[in-house]
Order: sequence, then C-alpha cells, then structure tokens
Amino acid sequence: MTQELPEGTVTILFTDVVGSTELTTRIGDEAAREVLGGCDDLVRQQFERHRGHEVKGTGDGLMVAFTSARRAVACAIDIQRAIVEQGRRDAARAVGVRIGLTRAKLFAKKKTSSGATVNAAARIAAEGDAGEVLVSEGVKIVLGAGTTVELEDRGETQLKGFNEPWRLYSVRWREAVGAGALGAPGRTPYVGRDEERAELRRRLNETLAGRGSLVMIGGEPGVGKTRIAEELMAEAGDRGMLALIGHCYEQEGSPSVYPVRGDARSCDENRGPGRAADRSG
Repeated sequence: MTQELPEGTVTILFTDVVGSTELTTRIGDEAAREVLGGCDDLVRQQFERHRGHEVKGTGDGLMVAFTSARRAVACAIDIQRAIVEQGRRDAARAVGVRIGLTRAKLFAKKKTSSGATVNAAARIAAEGDAGEVLVSEGVKIVLGAGTTVELEDRGETQLKGFNEPWRLYSVRWREAVGAGALGAPGRTPYVGRDEERAELRRRLNETLAGRGSLVMIGGEPGVGKTRIAEELMAEAGDRGMLALIGHCYEQEGSPSVYPVRGDARSCDENRGPGRAADRSG
C-alpha cells in the first residue's frame, strides 16, 4: 500500500461492520476485537490490491481514499465478496459489512478532508444493509456511461447532518461478473459444458505459465457464451489475474480496435497514473 495520501478530489470508501455492538455483547470484548480486527485485515488486503490509501480507522470500519472511482467501486465489490467467502469458511468469524462511497477533497499534508463531504461517506454507508454498497450521484457521474458496474437507483435520501437530500445508488455486485464463484444469491451454479470448460481452464493455466493465446467462443444466441466467459473470468480473478471486458457494437465505420478500447482504459486505470505510456500501439 502507498503510504502517502493523495491530495485533491478523491473517492472516499467507508466500511462499517453491521451490529458490532451486538457482536461485543454476544461474544465479549476480546473475541469481538479479534473478529473486527480480522475484518479490517480482510478489507486492507483488498484496498492494497486496488491501490487505496487508508485515511483512518473508526473502530468498526475503515476510511480509504482512491484516486480512481472505478478502482474504489471495484474494491468495494471485492471486499463484499471476500467477507462472504470468509463467512462461509469460518461461520464464527462471519460479519456483515456495509460500504458507502462519495467524492471529496483530501488534504494530504494535514491528513484531513473537506469535512462534510467525507462524513457523507459514513452517512451513505449507514443507509445500507449488511452486504450492500451504496454510492453517491457524484461517484456515479465519474464512473461514466462506459462502466460495466450495474447501479440501482435508490432515489433521494435525507442524510443526517445535511440540508439537501442525496441521490444514492446501490451497486449490484451479486450479479456482477464473477459473483457466481461465491455462489451469490440469485445466481444458479454452473453445470454442463465440461469439455469446453476444461479447454478454457487449460488455456488459463498456459497463460499463467506465460503462454497466452486467443480463444473465440461462438454459437447461437442463448446457448451460454456469456455465462461460460463469466465463469472463466471468475476463476481467473480467484487466481490473482486481472480480467477485463471490451464491448463491440454493429455500426458502420467502427474501428477494428473498438472492442479493446475499454480494456485499455481500464488497464491504464488499474496500473496507475503515468503508466499509460508503457502501452505501445
């Protein structure tokens, strides 16, 4: 994790463990501190992967700053997936976490923020349920029309301490690509296509070994091309690989590289500022 905090307008991510007081009452102070500390460690693992900058801890949550709104939302999704997976592996350490994101100004040298707007991240998180990721309209705007993240409009909400209502959006991370790997509710287990999946897994192993290749999946509409690709992306993500999506539309005059333009932008964003020059062509 980069120790120096970014300065200027950033995306603030705020995590909050739901029912931390009840947890302490149920299992005692020491055991609760261990569970909450383990949850913080899990969150830190994710925001370090996404190059987040820890601003402060709150006792039952963390405040993290990101220079990229897309990386902030991707981190929030990965946090929720990791929390779900840990709860399945160890029910005794299962907790529910809600996450709020907003845009705010950060003053790195003073390690302070613009105040009210950062507090809004905590207020936004408080509007959510366990397992939910809520973002402000400002975050939605910065994500842009090209984002693959699906947002559900939650309407206007009156946040505590603010005169004007805020429009909030819920990130539908359970339906996001790869969520099926965690057996998320609403997504059926993938069955069948064993031969095709074995071939794709073999190609994935070759890629991990440094021998990449191009694989094309074809077939009539509705046969499951997208789903098998999603399952492969989920497995790639579980193995520490970066999986990106490019879209193409049938229209006259579309450039031949159009499908990979979104990939290139996302890849540059994930690699950080100043790294785009590394890409040739």
